[in-house]
Amino acid sequence: MMPRVRTRLVRTRRRFSRRAKLAVAAGLLLGSLALFVIGLADLTGFQNLLGLSPTTLSTARVAKLLVAQSALGEKSALVEIKPSDLRAIGWDAEHIDLTTLRVTSDGVTLPVWADTTSLRFFAPLSPTRYMSETVFWLEKSEQSDPQITDQPLAPAGDLASNDRYTATLRLEENHVYSPQVAEGDHWFWVQLPAPITRTFTLTTSAVLPGPARLQINVWGSTVAPANPDHAYRLVLNDQPLGEFTWDGQGQHTIEAEIPADVLREGSNVLSVAAPGLPQIDADITYLNWIALDYARSFVAQDDRLAFESPGGVHHLTGFSGPIDIFDVTQPDRPAHTRANSDGTFVGAAGHRYWAVGPQGYQAGQVQAAELTPDLRAAESAADYLAIGPIDLLEPTQPLLDWHATQGLTTMAVPVDAIYDQFSAGRVDPEAIRSFLQYATANWRVKPKYVLLVGDASYDTLNATTPPQANRVPTFLVQTLFGGETASDVGFAQLDGDEKPDIAIGRVPAREADQVRVFVAKTLAYEKNAPPGEWRSRVLAVADGQDPAFRAEAQHFLDQFSSGYQTTLVNPPAGSTQANTEILNDLNEGSALVGYFGHGSVTQWGKDNLFTVKDVASLQNGGRLPVVINMTCLTGLFTHPKVQSLTETLLWKTEGGAVAVLAPTSLTLSDDQSFLSNALVQTYLKDRTARLGDIFLQAQREVPTTGTGAQDVLRTFLLFGDPALRLAQP
Repeated sequence: MMPRVRTRLVRTRRRFSRRAKLAVAAGLLLGSLALFVIGLADLTGFQNLLGLSPTTLSTARVAKLLVAQSALGEKSALVEIKPSDLRAIGWDAEHIDLTTLRVTSDGVTLPVWADTTSLRFFAPLSPTRYMSETVFWLEKSEQSDPQITDQPLAPAGDLASNDRYTATLRLEENHVYSPQVAEGDHWFWVQLPAPITRTFTLTTSAVLPGPARLQINVWGSTVAPANPDHAYRLVLNDQPLGEFTWDGQGQHTIEAEIPADVLREGSNVLSVAAPGLPQIDADITYLNWIALDYARSFVAQDDRLAFESPGGVHHLTGFSGPIDIFDVTQPDRPAHTRANSDGTFVGAAGHRYWAVGPQGYQAGQVQAAELTPDLRAAESAADYLAIGPIDLLEPTQPLLDWHATQGLTTMAVPVDAIYDQFSAGRVDPEAIRSFLQYATANWRVKPKYVLLVGDASYDTLNATTPPQANRVPTFLVQTLFGGETASDVGFAQLDGDEKPDIAIGRVPAREADQVRVFVAKTLAYEKNAPPGEWRSRVLAVADGQDPAFRAEAQHFLDQFSSGYQTTLVNPPAGSTQANTEILNDLNEGSALVGYFGHGSVTQWGKDNLFTVKDVASLQNGGRLPVVINMTCLTGLFTHPKVQSLTETLLWKTEGGAVAVLAPTSLTLSDDQSFLSNALVQTYLKDRTARLGDIFLQAQREVPTTGTGAQDVLRTFLLFGDPALRLAQP
């Protein structure tokens, strides 16, 4: 160790007499992996959820259909299914009568328009925070289900021709995330700190002369004493539209009228300037979306056209062939007709229509339903569940086998099976909680430990990141100081109160190789952890930026008896070499490591006490600690582009940590102490308890009466195996 660094650290050390090793218990019970027999009668709950026929349902008779929003951004679609779409999932499409194929959404049967060559239906689209596609269910039925009714073409009579309707062009891009938004959308197009000017291109088609209206939705981030404290100047095609001011933090929609001769066919350049205001030190806003209402002729885009009719005779053009028209004013009861051969059609004022040419129907993605294992089967049994995508579950098999030898019944559950059986196919963390509620209430052996295998991201729809960032989504909760953040605690809240009821751990892996590293380290720790003093060593690191951190770290250590060797490292504020000393202590090995102080996603302390870069230099081998972070943000595993300190410790080979307790948000040290004290006391009461049991009991002792303590309860998570048995002296 470097003497110079030693003199700059405040250290206390307590020696102990080595205890005799405990004898390893013999005769371990062999657990068994739960096997499930899938039968038609076992799927009653799933039938009720989807509204499917109990007499016809089987894994070969139902399928999912995922429908995405088109590039035009419509909130609905006319979907077409062809026999070739069904072959991809193994259905005998040549012998399926499409007129008897049932389409449902959330248990409601949708009317279809079908013949022997295709099935078409009107699909209201409902993307969610966690899934951009809308899920529909297809079922082979024994009879024809509700059909879209045909209406005769209305005669034109003496009705006047009406060549225009009001079209809405809505533009929205998600590039900037703000956790501080309390309600509504957290994703924005661009940040505009005043003074700044940005331009946007609005591309219009089939424009007709006439006034138009512009809307811009923004979120005010900053607040100033003066009123107003935000301002925009808008210019469209070199025509000033005015200056618009507003006050305060939150959502605001600017509306501007556009003179009749300003908007043009094709590209329109909108300039948005945030000039700043006198006596306002900071004016920061986020632009969310832009909407343009303008007069448009009835010309198809992509062989389809959605419009609200102003009434009268309309002449539809730009279609590739005969024009089918669907009146979708009542979405659950659409009606079908056709335009005349010359493209004319009589619209009823206020009615909503879709006009579609032969190439204008939208295709969906047909997928097989994941109905095995049957998660509602009465004989299901598992103490220990691993939940995740199949490719990430495969490397967990050695861990499941190991826990089976310890007497735990184990089971790997594909997360898609949970979605299909508990949320009608929608990706949603609520589905996992519903599954766990069902399993703990109904299974023969009820789960006690749950390992979530997969990463998650606050970029839930992958606007800026690849799909690997969202393998097992987490709950997103609002906190007092950090705004929106991740919380796996929601998976464990099974009985309606805020206290968790089951031990949850997570492996935030994007790739199978990361799972293999985690499993190898966990098994090596439990099976072959080296002997030595490190097993009874407890290391606490206190940030020198505040004396309170040292006091908290010392209190943490003082709770351990003389049978432990305790070390406090407290570098003074501004230390530039403290990380070297901390690395040396970590390399010696400790059973428990606690950090108390300021923190961020990638480091301990403002003085870079220990960072993700330092992890690469760790050489603690098999002397792996459980690291307890009483700080902020070091467990923010949901950052789409930055690997947290917690993740770096888990993925480190030949060292790092075996498990980490870390926060995903900002909380105060006084509130964190509820958890840190409970952790030590719970551990000391039963040092043979599994890590998940210790953490769960400590969580349940955190009060839920104050917002700060509630945030600690929700945002301090266990990264690692909840069934881990800790190394003992």
